Amino acid sequence: MAATRKVYKKNDRPAVAVPATNNLDGLLKWTLIALVVSALAEVLIWRAFSRIGVFIPKDEPRLAGFKAFYDGSVKVGEVLRNFAVVLAYGTLALLVIKLRQSVVLGFSKQAKTSRVLTIGLVATLLVFGLTVALLGLVESSFGSLVLRLAMLVAFGSLAVYYWQRNQDWVQHLFIALLFVGYLLPNTAKILHDSVFSTLGINGSLYVYEPLMEAGELAVLINAVLLFVIYTRRGNVGASLFQDIRRHWLALVGAIVLTGVFVGLTFLTVAESFIVPILALYVLGYGMHWPLALYVIGLLLLLYTLFYCLGQSRRDIVMRAGALGLLLLLLGGYSFNISDQYMFALVGLLLLARPELTAWN
Repeated sequence: MAATRKVYKKNDRPAVAVPATNNLDGLLKWTLIALVVSALAEVLIWRAFSRIGVFIPKDEPRLAGFKAFYDGSVKVGEVLRNFAVVLAYGTLALLVIKLRQSVVLGFSKQAKTSRVLTIGLVATLLVFGLTVALLGLVESSFGSLVLRLAMLVAFGSLAVYYWQRNQDWVQHLFIALLFVGYLLPNTAKILHDSVFSTLGINGSLYVYEPLMEAGELAVLINAVLLFVIYTRRGNVGASLFQDIRRHWLALVGAIVLTGVFVGLTFLTVAESFIVPILALYVLGYGMHWPLALYVIGLLLLLYTLFYCLGQSRRDIVMRAGALGLLLLLLGGYSFNISDQYMFALVGLLLLARPELTAWN
């Protein structure tokens, strides 16, 4: 039985015991950290900066230096994207190996949670495999349909696994809304690409758009639930304001980044609002709801993320929360590109089983 090391927080509230690190844990740790760093860099450079550069005139002689910098940055972003995808596959492989060591996966004589986890892992592996297969096809509506169905099975199974392992009603509501946030946009795209096109009808106004908007609202609501789940975890004796004061750095970081978001919202480039364009292109959010909801959701999510990062070294639940939430955030909403749903699946697996991040 592996040795364990217990760490206690300053207020004497026991954290989750962290098992001693072995070679697999060390490899998984650095692979997962590399995935998060490369995914964040890919989002900022390839998805975001490349889109901003489209609106900046680069043909003028005085902007020749910027054009060279922009072209070079985009190429670096493409490399980072491919690197992040490779790391996503490697991370998933290591997570499966670690799960195989700690949980007997299978269907015969197993607990319901193990069966659900097995289905989720098989579906996740199928999603990653189909992604590679579809790279060799110019366009395949059938392949895209199977891929989206596999994604729904993967997200659904991991959501059920999370539900079974957590008993609090807030966690149940969170994971239900998380699945709804993936179910509705994928269902909308399946209907749009496979059903409406076959029947020759236009269902965008009355079916596609309402489904996309409803799923986006579920994501916004979840920002509040995540704040409750992680920042109020175990804080029975401390008030909300006392806890926020104790973690003021997380609050400052969240306010600064949210302020950048609000500032860019009112900055126009090429007669278009830059934030809605970036939100749709980078993370798949259409921003159909009032701006205040996105500001509040972003502030709470960023605070929760920084809060978890601040306690990640001594509590594996917080560590898994920090890494998992960041990957979910980078995965975005409507999955316009393949690495988005890869990040989200790895992130959800970490939230569902925090023990995967048990290393020293």
